[in-house]
Amino acid sequence: MRQCLAIIVICLVLITLGAGDSARAGFQPSLDLPNIVGWSAAFMALSIAANYMYKNSPSERTKGYPENLGLGEWYLAGYTGLSYLPPADWAMSQDFGSNYGLRTAKNVVYQPGILGGIKFGRYFDSYPWFGVEVETTFSRNNIRGNQGRISPPVPGGPANALGGADWFMIWDTQINLLARCGFLKDKEIPFGRLQPYMGIGPGFEVIYARKDSAKNLAIEAQAGVRYMCTQNIGIFVEYKFSYQFDVEYANFLIAKRSDLGPQNGGTMVFDVPHHRFIVGVSYHFKNLYGN
Repeated sequence: MRQCLAIIVICLVLITLGAGDSARAGFQPSLDLPNIVGWSAAFMALSIAANYMYKNSPSERTKGYPENLGLGEWYLAGYTGLSYLPPADWAMSQDFGSNYGLRTAKNVVYQPGILGGIKFGRYFDSYPWFGVEVETTFSRNNIRGNQGRISPPVPGGPANALGGADWFMIWDTQINLLARCGFLKDKEIPFGRLQPYMGIGPGFEVIYARKDSAKNLAIEAQAGVRYMCTQNIGIFVEYKFSYQFDVEYANFLIAKRSDLGPQNGGTMVFDVPHHRFIVGVSYHFKNLYGN
């Protein structure tokens, strides 16, 4: 029963994320593709979980519904690790005006940060090497001030675009298609205790900064290896990579100064490649009501 509650909590987190972000930004069904995708994925996950819990409930099993004890499995995992964002150039859009528009803040450096996340997935009995998972991750990377060299420079203006410290807090929700193989097979773990795996899929990321937040679809990929200590408990290490295109940081004020004229604020545009190095623990089970 605890596994059932865990699935419900994960689905509610996905729905709350979509609803909270929509409330802040103003939900426009005909225009806001990331919100539509986020809501659809959340309700799809909730529907699948509800159907599975019903089909595997004790009342259904008393009717003769068979339990599948193949090599497939469900799992719930938690992890932590390191978040790394490579340095990037921020492009100033035209709304900065004639003084700063279409210039570039060069080599903005992000500090490495700590991340945490949870994931829930399924490897199928018919094809135990193939699986699907849903996960959500949160990380924070600080951005030191007095950097982002303005190029070409503005005569009489500040040399750097960032006057004070900032941060990126990234909330990422993603769906992954997985492939794994098994080594060190034994009677307790017939698929294999050592399980290298890789995955790819779409992601929905929200970046919170000091002055603004931005939401984007992202490309996600991962590779890792899991070791099954027991039939139910595994430990894993994993490398994850995501990429967001054309993130928009609105209401950005050059050097945090309002004395540079009426057009020294606007929207920065940049890509966000994101490297994550994680270690975690997973719990594996055959069905939601116990093995």
